[in-house]
Amino acid sequence: MTTTPTVATGTHVIRHARPEEYDAVGRLTYEGFGHHQPGARQPDEQRLELLLDAAARAREGVLLVAEDVETGRLVGTASLLPFGSHLSRQAEEGEVELRLLAVLPEARRAGLGQRLLDESARIAATRGADRVVLDTAVDNEPSQRLYRRLGYVRRLEREKERPAPKVQLVVYTLELAASR
Repeated sequence: MTTTPTVATGTHVIRHARPEEYDAVGRLTYEGFGHHQPGARQPDEQRLELLLDAAARAREGVLLVAEDVETGRLVGTASLLPFGSHLSRQAEEGEVELRLLAVLPEARRAGLGQRLLDESARIAATRGADRVVLDTAVDNEPSQRLYRRLGYVRRLEREKERPAPKVQLVVYTLELAASR
């Protein structure tokens, strides 16, 4: 895999995760989704494995992290998965899927989600993708506002009913052709 230059973002850098960081990225992902909070709903076994197995996400695609440059602590992550990856659930031909965008609660409101999304779109475009696709919980309005602000468009025709207790998902895509 080719490496991407580190992207400086104020007090944070966005970069590829290193193999020795994969366990920490898995824990970050779990905590970024709030599962570590007292009384939080816990993921089922399959979802838990996906959250914690950052090494698998790195093998399948690109595993990005946001690092606090002052402390060296990893505070955000995103996985970019190509069409055909067994970890992708939305990507179609010509698309790259963004999955498991997570920022630790104490690092939110610093623009890291947007920076991880922007870097993911840049990488997808350089790899020849036409679109980035992602999904999120139907009730995750803060994330949906961010996606819309960055130009992502909701794709109702791609949304599928999920059996309870699974959370219903909404699907968004970002066209990349104009940015190449």
